[in-house]
Amino acid sequence: MSELDKTRTVNDQNTDENTCLKEQTAAQGTAGRAKSVPLTSNSLGHQRRALEEVKTNFSQNEKNANVTELRAVSAVPTGVVLSTNVQSKKRQIYRDSPDEEREEVEIPVAKKPKCDSPDWRDLDIIEARDLCMVSEYSDDIFCHLYEREKQTTPTYNYLFAKGCTEYLRPSLRAILVDWLVEVHLKFQLLPETLYLGINIMDRFMSLKKVSMAKLQLLAVSSLLIAAKFEEVNLPKLSQYAYITDGACSTEDMKNAELYILTTLGFEIGYPSPLNFLRRISKADGYNDEARDVAKFFLEYAICCPKFTEVVPSRLSAMAMYCARRSLDKLPRWDNTHKHYSGSVDALNDSHFRALCRELVEEIAEPSTQLNALEGKYRSERMGSVFEPAKAWCNLMAVRDCVDLFQEPTTAE
Repeated sequence: MSELDKTRTVNDQNTDENTCLKEQTAAQGTAGRAKSVPLTSNSLGHQRRALEEVKTNFSQNEKNANVTELRAVSAVPTGVVLSTNVQSKKRQIYRDSPDEEREEVEIPVAKKPKCDSPDWRDLDIIEARDLCMVSEYSDDIFCHLYEREKQTTPTYNYLFAKGCTEYLRPSLRAILVDWLVEVHLKFQLLPETLYLGINIMDRFMSLKKVSMAKLQLLAVSSLLIAAKFEEVNLPKLSQYAYITDGACSTEDMKNAELYILTTLGFEIGYPSPLNFLRRISKADGYNDEARDVAKFFLEYAICCPKFTEVVPSRLSAMAMYCARRSLDKLPRWDNTHKHYSGSVDALNDSHFRALCRELVEEIAEPSTQLNALEGKYRSERMGSVFEPAKAWCNLMAVRDCVDLFQEPTTAE
């Protein structure tokens, strides 16, 4: 064999050995990786805790700063040991430390109005079995309504403000409200819709000046908003336009609706006076006759321009007291009535007595005409309560209301 052939043979042997060595190394590496990372569900890291067990009261900055580390930890194989720094950061993110202090959140509790005297009957206990009455929440509900009515009632009587009589008189407002009562009857809407519509109109006029040409548009648009808020089956927009005899178009009402809502800040929720009247009726044993008469006094006070700034709970208490007094019910007003009316002391509160007297005198000798309202409560559907209530108010006015708050003597 020549020298050249020997050299080629040695080179071929070396090449074969190198090739075998590479194949063995590659095989060992593949086997090692396959052995070190088993194909199981735990190959992506430690098993996570249930979502509801994870506390999320860490700050947003802390979360953003460690999100990269969290992804890196999730991708670490099972066999790899994490460094102490990474483990501490992971524990810090998920709050796994058992000795961690929990953040205590104090829930504010509403202050419930309580009657000064303990001599009142807790009638909510009687209705505890009736789920519809939610007696366990009734105190909290009415505590909220007492606060809410202060926010949704005009803070002053805009009709008697300085300069208001130049563009709006109480008689104009009475005509407007009486027309709303008539429209309300035509559409057969809920009583809450009428009261909310009048409230929206009064709140708007206490904030903005309205020309005489736009008063009807304001009234019908207020009723439109109230119907959307209270009713299930709504009158069509074309029906509202028709009821105005063409004075207001549908486009006018759309624009007026948006302007009213924007002016009021979309604050439409209004504690209806009927809610408070039903609450006081509980102390009256839900007497139908007293409540029918009270509804007349209540609606008359709402429509009367002298009581636009009086909150609904006080209007309801005025109506119930006058109704009980006109029916000569005893006692006139006890501690149970006081409790369920929001602590209205009818016999000793001088401001309340003045309001009741003013209401009785207004019905006896009205300063404004409310013909639609009177006709409504003359009907049998409303109990035909107008004539008896009117006669009693006339009698009280003749006596200068001296008997309005007097308790009956033993001889009587």
